[in-house]
Amino acid sequence: MQTSASHHFALPATLLIGIAVLGLSLAGFWGWINYGSSILLAAGETALSWCL
Repeated sequence: MQTSASHHFALPATLLIGIAVLGLSLAGFWGWINYGSSILLAAGETALSWCL
């Protein structure tokens, strides 16, 4: 049985994409932990200023 060349790169490509997504998720979570309260306060202030 002959396999195409693209099948040989499927697992490494999937792993690289998965690692990249994991890295972006961890960076986003770290940012939320450090700046989440500031983001919520700024959003609340903006919403109140539009209401008033």
